[in-house]
Amino acid sequence: MNKRLIKKLAEDSYSKEKLDRRKVFAFARVLRRRDLRKYIRFLKNFEDRMTLRVTLPTETEVGRVRRRLSKIFPNKKIVFTIDPTMLAGIRVIDYDNVYELSLKNSLETALDQITSRYD
Repeated sequence: MNKRLIKKLAEDSYSKEKLDRRKVFAFARVLRRRDLRKYIRFLKNFEDRMTLRVTLPTETEVGRVRRRLSKIFPNKKIVFTIDPTMLAGIRVIDYDNVYELSLKNSLETALDQITSRYD
């Protein structure tokens, strides 16, 4: 089976922007092992494109951030993770774009600039 057809199967696995389990299992039963690997790779790629991953230092701001980001990215599923090592900031991953605004990142950047100037 060629790559274009497998990609089309992966696209057809979605109904109303959500992955349809019945379609996935039906397609998986008829695919060969090699084609199944490609199919899964395409599904992961589509899922990454449709998902916005957000990292916050605490859970207190999740509701407010979700409301704001859902206005900016209306067709994306928003997934939150909590990272206590992050100092006062936010990290947003939109497919392959990473936006990071945090105190820790700012301090590390400033420290790198200072050390590069005085070395």
